[in-house]
Parts: sequence; structure tokens; C-alpha cells
Amino acid sequence: MEGGRSPASSGELVDEQGCLWTKSRGPLDVRLVKRLVRGADEMIVGEGAGEVLRPVPGEEREAAWVLIKDGLDTAGSGTWTYQAYEFHSEDGRTLLYVEEFC
Repeated sequence: MEGGRSPASSGELVDEQGCLWTKSRGPLDVRLVKRLVRGADEMIVGEGAGEVLRPVPGEEREAAWVLIKDGLDTAGSGTWTYQAYEFHSEDGRTLLYVEEFC
């Protein structure tokens, strides 16, 4: 994250391969997050409010889901640790971006 703004705030994310992703919606409902954990082309967790971007390989997504699901920002939850967003690339791929808050 350069310039002090997280991908969720800036609306853009550049991954390790140099692909530009643009935010399309979020924070997302828990049901949509669960669907994207399984169906998105890529998944990245932004640790420390997006300070460190950690790609989540396909084989690790279910384990990541178990860790984040109860901490997702949902209506009326009161306290939360994560917010999830959907991003898209110019070539039509989908990225699930989950931002972690301290």
C-alpha cells in the first residue's frame, strides 16, 4: 500500500504480478463473501488495514474462510475485524479482497 490509503479506500489494488484491480462493490454480505471464497479467480487478505497484501492460494481459501467468517463486518454485528470487497481486472477476472483491521 503506497501513499497511505488501503485498497478498500483507494478503490484500486496492484497485485504481485502487476495486475490492476478496481473495486466494484463492498463491504460485502457474508453470503457473497462465502461464494467468492470458492469462486473468485484470486483472493488477497490486506493485513494491518491493507498495509501488507497476502495472496491466498486456492488450497488455503477454506482455512482462511474459517478464520475470517466470524469477524466479518455485517449489519448490526457491533464489532468486526474484517471487511470484504469485490474487485475486477480489465480482463474480467474477479478478486476477493478481505481487509483486516486491528
